[in-house]
Amino acid sequence: MVRRLWLVRHGATVWNQEQRFCGQTDIGLSSQGEAQAQWLGEQLHTRSIAALYASDLLRAQQTAAMITQQSPQSLSIKSSSAWREISFGAWEGLTYAQIAARFPDQLAFFTGGVDAAPPDGESPAAFAQRVLMAFVQLTHDVSSLAAGDIVLVSHGGALRALLCIVLHMPLEYQWQLHIEPGSLSALDFVNGSEDVLATTTLTLLNYHA
Repeated sequence: MVRRLWLVRHGATVWNQEQRFCGQTDIGLSSQGEAQAQWLGEQLHTRSIAALYASDLLRAQQTAAMITQQSPQSLSIKSSSAWREISFGAWEGLTYAQIAARFPDQLAFFTGGVDAAPPDGESPAAFAQRVLMAFVQLTHDVSSLAAGDIVLVSHGGALRALLCIVLHMPLEYQWQLHIEPGSLSALDFVNGSEDVLATTTLTLLNYHA
């Protein structure tokens, strides 16, 4: 049985609008983000949803809650820290210009490949491994559920990393995948497959209001 996994990037925050690195700082939705979450709920209203997963960070939880409020089904939110955004450590809350000014000798994250981490943060390689394990676990968990779509509310970085994994793209090219706040993307995978990555296809990318 083929499952549809809706990939939802949470609605916008003030830090998104100010182009600050949010990372794992627990900031909530802006008024624009709330409107985007409302729109997401409207788009998913007609879908039969078997389960809803979300990052445990506030902006993802608020987005997921607005989706559940508009669903005709009774949905609980399965929260997990595994679906959090990458940790930017000491850079969280800063713009790129501020980072470059304050950490001029520690910018390998932007140029040095996937093993370079921000100060006190997470490397892209470690982050991608976390996302891969979370995706494999999710596909195992839903194999016992009744028919229906799965919804995952997460973050731009986590969704880009997942798409790189599924599409066998080098992680260095993740920035060529644009995923707006408050957008919908979708993957289809074969339920119960021994090699889920081999059966997963991208069916929608960055649909937004």
